[in-house]
Amino acid sequence: MLKTKLVYVLTCAPEATYIEQALMSIWSARYHNPDAHIVLLVDDKTNQLLVGKRAEVLEFVTEKVVVSFEDENVTMMYRSRWMKTQVRQLVQGDLLFIDCDTIIQRPLKEIDDWKFEIGAVLESHLFVGDFCEELYNSTKEETAIIGVNIDEEVQYYSSGVLFVKDTKTTHRLYELWHFFWVESNKRKLKIDQPSLAKANSEMGHIIQQIPDSYNCIVFTHPPFVRNAHILHIASYRNPSFLFSPKVLEYVKRNGLINSWLRKMILNPFATMPPFDYMLKYSSFSERQSWVKEMTYGWNGYKKYIDETCADFPSNVRCNKIIKFMLRCSCTYGAICMYIFERYVHSCRKTVKYNICQKD
Repeated sequence: MLKTKLVYVLTCAPEATYIEQALMSIWSARYHNPDAHIVLLVDDKTNQLLVGKRAEVLEFVTEKVVVSFEDENVTMMYRSRWMKTQVRQLVQGDLLFIDCDTIIQRPLKEIDDWKFEIGAVLESHLFVGDFCEELYNSTKEETAIIGVNIDEEVQYYSSGVLFVKDTKTTHRLYELWHFFWVESNKRKLKIDQPSLAKANSEMGHIIQQIPDSYNCIVFTHPPFVRNAHILHIASYRNPSFLFSPKVLEYVKRNGLINSWLRKMILNPFATMPPFDYMLKYSSFSERQSWVKEMTYGWNGYKKYIDETCADFPSNVRCNKIIKFMLRCSCTYGAICMYIFERYVHSCRKTVKYNICQKD
């Protein structure tokens, strides 16, 4: 039995689909960790939306905690970050905080054996000195607002997944994190990672690095993506259709009863094309396997979600032909063509295992 609690923070406007993201993530967590104690933190407004089909998420959580806000006019983003930086004060016991835009791929039981007090994965799986120019510049600008000189930091952590023991030290870190986030919010910096870096620095850099597989930032194209414990897929340059607007709207209307969609959650690689480096360094049989995998995923997408297959991520020269073939039910041929085009492209250039890494 998993002893460490799994904790999610959920805020959602009526027209948004963050509830549906949380449903898919929590369902996958429950599937792979049937005995887990899963805590869902929601604000009072979001709690009112958990009715009808949208109440399905409550079937897979152990405990729901509703947080009320005196000021009804504060934004959903404010509510989300406020609760996220208060998780340690709102939940008792050791915990693993998980962002809602994730998919759990396997059991998480080994976290019960971790001895350190707090841990996270490096932002984009890189040390600060390895950031590409774009990532470095944006991080430097954001952290400067809260008084952090990123040039003096070796590690800058992602706050998407956090392992947190229930100790005085972690409570103090969260107190500082929340305080610095409130201050940064006053300065129009609404994200929470810079304030986490500030709190970590003030505490003598107590955050420990956990295995990258526990917060696999998919858009960076990491080589361990298929072996990851937690996929963080609804991020910048999201390659999967799982959290695409049309799929989330489908779940909003119908819930998570579709067996094909559940299979996609359990096999998210049928929802995204392989990365260039995977194609370049793969065998022919592996490429055949990916074609079959994607064909099953995209046939279901066409049947249940969208007949036009407009969301197919086809950035190749024969884009129009591929989408025409998909619409004409020639899915296998279309994906074969896509795989071949991407393979040829990858062979013509130097491909990186991490697109956020500097050259």
